[in-house]
Amino acid sequence: LPLALYQIQNKFRNEMRSTGGLLRVREFVMKDLYSFHTDEKDLDNYYKKVIEAYKRIFTRCGFITKITEASSGTIGGDVSHEFMMLCQTGEDTVYFCSKCDWATSKEKAQKCPKCGGKVETGKAIENGHVFKLGTKYSPKLGAYFVDRKGEKKPIVMGCYGIGLGRLMATIVEAHYDEKGIIWPKGVAPYQVYLIAIEKSGEEVYRKLKDEGIEVLYDDREDVSAGVKFADADLIGIPVRLVVSPKTGENLEWKERNKTNTEILPLDKVIFRLKKT
Repeated sequence: LPLALYQIQNKFRNEMRSTGGLLRVREFVMKDLYSFHTDEKDLDNYYKKVIEAYKRIFTRCGFITKITEASSGTIGGDVSHEFMMLCQTGEDTVYFCSKCDWATSKEKAQKCPKCGGKVETGKAIENGHVFKLGTKYSPKLGAYFVDRKGEKKPIVMGCYGIGLGRLMATIVEAHYDEKGIIWPKGVAPYQVYLIAIEKSGEEVYRKLKDEGIEVLYDDREDVSAGVKFADADLIGIPVRLVVSPKTGENLEWKERNKTNTEILPLDKVIFRLKKT
């Protein structure tokens, strides 16, 4: 000890009916992490590391996240925290300080108990939950260790979870417009949406792939260019590239979150994509 183990696995929830799209469903994919320690101090240190790692994950997702003290519910433990992404369509309410990092999902305070700043209210979606389980389950599971003095003691535990389907749905709630999704570059399923119009894009596709660039290639021949453009906006890959007689040996470059387009040679396209 210490020891940390994680798994990504399907889970099931006893929901009478699913609500909120992917935010709350009966079957979902969950990333679970479990940690095992010799004492509370070691658990405290690891717990703080996980919180910092989760903060980095949610920052890459483009979230404004508030970390709130939370009820441990049926899982138990003395301490737990939730990671709440501020969002107008959120199903939860959070109260947070306008000056510091204090936040809670419990009853609203008149002023921040940490710095005295103004307390604001916002709607939010939960995306992560961490628990200090302590020794709640150790005696029941027979989970003990022998310390250096030869004494038998219960293992001190923590658990930490992120719902992956829920996370993906929250990214969409945070990043979209009237045309569709706008994936943040750090978590997009592809780097490029490549469209071929009235000419083959196979050579460009192959060269991009050879450079290690992740490409979604729309080579459909039975739909119009307008449909392809609309689908590119709907799916929301960060960069749209177009191969057509109009562009010649070059490519049309357009970023999903911008309105302007550029005509660029392939080598400059590759340079930009690798740089970002």
